Amino acid sequence: MLFGDNGLISAGDSVAVVCHDAGGANLVFSFLAHDKLNNLKAYVEGPAVKIFNGFFLDLQQEDSLKSALDGVDILVSGTGWATDLEHDARRLARSLKIKTVAIIDHWVNYSERFIRNDEVIHPDEIWVADLYAFNMAHKYFPNILVRQIRNHYLEDLVADIGMLSAVNPPEVLYILEPARSTWGKANLGEFQALDFFMNSIPSLNLEEGLSIILKPHPSDPEDKYDYWVRSSSFANIYIEKKRGLASLLAWSDVVVGCESYAMVVALAAHKRVISSLPRYAHNCRLPHDKI
Repeated sequence: MLFGDNGLISAGDSVAVVCHDAGGANLVFSFLAHDKLNNLKAYVEGPAVKIFNGFFLDLQQEDSLKSALDGVDILVSGTGWATDLEHDARRLARSLKIKTVAIIDHWVNYSERFIRNDEVIHPDEIWVADLYAFNMAHKYFPNILVRQIRNHYLEDLVADIGMLSAVNPPEVLYILEPARSTWGKANLGEFQALDFFMNSIPSLNLEEGLSIILKPHPSDPEDKYDYWVRSSSFANIYIEKKRGLASLLAWSDVVVGCESYAMVVALAAHKRVISSLPRYAHNCRLPHDKI
């Protein structure tokens, strides 16, 4: 389904987009950039700011949530965890009788995305970007209209990867992300997963002399993994803070992470993908059977 062409949004409707976390922002802004929607307003915070600026150089964002929603017909928002911004936007839109659409960009915690401090605010529609998520959203929200949109973000990344050439494989790209759990241990889950992967390298049939690049999550503090790398006994391991995902995926032939969306992109680009969740953690909840 294409954004305006198949009736998701009428040509005359004005739209406000509100995002904070990177996942929803990547999906919705890449989708909007492929469509020529004229009546668009946006209010973004956090990692979504950089993503918004990359797609919409000539569109200035609004200075407040209230300003973004003023006079619009539809709100399209993400469903991120790092802030209440998108939840607050849905609440305000409901009070203004504005139609609400929420983008679900992953395959976990569907119900919890719409709850803050015991307050539940569901959207009028839910948009997802693949069949796995479509079926899961129908299961969790049987009374809400669910639509599957075209995943321009994934398509564009895979196309970019195809135009780049990997050098000197095997190379490992490790996609970092907050685990949001310690699994009953002393340190953060993301560090436990990283240690588990490093200890598992001998059993993964990876050639000697490989290099590993760590790609931090957009929400990570800039120096979060610096000490871990300095303390590592592995010689060829680096943190990459500037290169984009497409370039790094083209460079790699093995991609590792816990449950990151980038692992799904890697599968689409025909990479070997490994989940680094420790055995005592939950199983990887990405529904893709090639991980």
